Amino acid sequence: MKLTYTLTLDDYKAAQVLHRRQTFGRRTTWFFLLRVMPGIGLLVLAWALFTGLTHKAGFSQNPPVTLVVPIIFLLLPLINHNLVRKQFNQLFPPTARNLSIDIDEERIICTNPGVSDSRLLWNAIIEFAQDERITMLYISKLRFLFFPTQVISPSQRAELNDLVARHVNRRS
Repeated sequence: MKLTYTLTLDDYKAAQVLHRRQTFGRRTTWFFLLRVMPGIGLLVLAWALFTGLTHKAGFSQNPPVTLVVPIIFLLLPLINHNLVRKQFNQLFPPTARNLSIDIDEERIICTNPGVSDSRLLWNAIIEFAQDERITMLYISKLRFLFFPTQVISPSQRAELNDLVARHVNRRS
């Protein structure tokens, strides 16, 4: 089966989210970075404001530079969003977002016309992940090929699942 698609920032974000959900460690790390740390930053800033308003010398005793770390904690989701966008634009410049992937019984060929051509045998694929938005073929624990699931017809999806079941042995 040969699939041709145009990659979008939303597809890239969906691939990052699916990747994060694959292991408990990744889920925990990202929950801590994007939820817990901003919460801690908000609590520290609220406490600093509270103590600054309730004590006579509250603001004068603590230098404003002590608020830099809580502000950074609070801004972590925004910082992450900006880094993901920059990474996407760096990996896939606007002229290199039309991709194709050819999957058959023997190999996988991922082509980005004029930029790259990757040929992989099935034994290079160590893991497979799929949801309603993204399909991913892992070539290492942190490297993967991905494409939007919606470009696959139901029959192609069944064919892909059959190929994966026959060729991908989950190994670490």
